[in-house]
Amino acid sequence: MSDETDIEALRKAYVSEVTEIRKARPKARTPKQVIGARSPELSQDDLEALLVDAETFESAMRMLLDILADQTSTPDLQLTALERLGAATFQPVRFAPFHAEYIERLRELALSPDKDVRHMALDRLTLENDEVGQQLLREGLEGTRKPLLPAATAARFLARDEHGDAAPLFRELAQSSTGRVREEALRALAADPESVELLASISSDKSERTAVRELAAMSLKAQSPTRFADVARGLVLDDDEDDHLRTTALSAVAFTPEAAAAVDDPDFRAGLDRVKDATTSRSLKTSIDRFAQARPDEPEK
Repeated sequence: MSDETDIEALRKAYVSEVTEIRKARPKARTPKQVIGARSPELSQDDLEALLVDAETFESAMRMLLDILADQTSTPDLQLTALERLGAATFQPVRFAPFHAEYIERLRELALSPDKDVRHMALDRLTLENDEVGQQLLREGLEGTRKPLLPAATAARFLARDEHGDAAPLFRELAQSSTGRVREEALRALAADPESVELLASISSDKSERTAVRELAAMSLKAQSPTRFADVARGLVLDDDEDDHLRTTALSAVAFTPEAAAAVDDPDFRAGLDRVKDATTSRSLKTSIDRFAQARPDEPEK
């Protein structure tokens, strides 16, 4: 038998095997049958079949939006539709005709009884900087409505809009809340120029947890490198301060040119020499050496 005959025999055997496998599968409903079915009868396989058989991008988007609009759709189908629509938004020109309806569907699903659907809807709304989604999260954090998401998640989503009006709420949370909610608020305040002194105060407060002070200090650095330099100077030269915090502060100064220039003078250099001789922290000694390497020239007197 020739090689060509062998290859042809293998091909026929493969085609026969694939044909038998396909025959054994349940017969899929046609797109027309699926469209006519109510959502509770619509399976994940049906939805995939719809999307594969959709003749155009536009028809696929229409199907997905109809699933979101159908109140009988299961949460699993809604989540799948949201995922596919979210991916489609990365084609903004093609998706533009559907964008307004997409936002409207997200606003409705933000109030869904299903927590996963709510989470995804509010996630997408805040990525779009949607005012309605932001207001829903803000009201939950303020206590004027039942929270739609865990407080820390709501704060993280709300903080995505750096130009929004949630800064007063974040300042309040930074002072009155605890745990992850407070941490998210402190991160958000890195974009708020009115929070500089609050962040400086928390960074310098020895009664606060080191992790909280470090987070406040990094947000302060992002907002005002020169004010951060003032705070960092006090932290680094204070022998009663936490060594980890001193190390973090000095490292941040060394790699922030504006802060390094603001803090670097003969008194600070002399203070670093004293700290290096006195401390037993290897990480702090290393940080001092790195600062010296980053600022090799003697500062002007």
